[in-house]
Amino acid sequence: MSLRIDDADPRGRAWRLFIETSARLTTAIDEQLREQSEMSLSDYHVLLLLSEAPDQRLRMKEIAQRMVFTASRLTYQVDTLCKRGWVRRERVPQDGRGSYAILTDEGRAAFATAARGHRKVVDDLFFQALSPTDGQQLVHLMSQLAARLDRTE
Repeated sequence: MSLRIDDADPRGRAWRLFIETSARLTTAIDEQLREQSEMSLSDYHVLLLLSEAPDQRLRMKEIAQRMVFTASRLTYQVDTLCKRGWVRRERVPQDGRGSYAILTDEGRAAFATAARGHRKVVDDLFFQALSPTDGQQLVHLMSQLAARLDRTE
């Protein structure tokens, strides 16, 4: 029995392209953010989630779920952002074990600066490669995959 995915099956080719291209895109975006903004893609993602949240705060548990991070990995990530002054942590009053991550003014400014360069690289590497119809098809396909994952969790 071969462990290779059958490249003759279009789904096999799609799988390989998905894995390899998403890794390349993630790496390119991470490198751009590190070079221009001195933050990682994970830093950016946490700041993005907080910038979009009501009161620019989220429970750590919710951030971990959305980023698909373990609790310890998120704690490390948020601690790094706290040291930079971009995020602060606060206990959840009604839950002795829970805490919030809260975007600071410095974090908001760092995110705004990073977002400008980030938009450009995403436009160059992603949007310019797809037509609006391609985008609709990709949304449909990724939604199917997400729904399947939701059912198996």
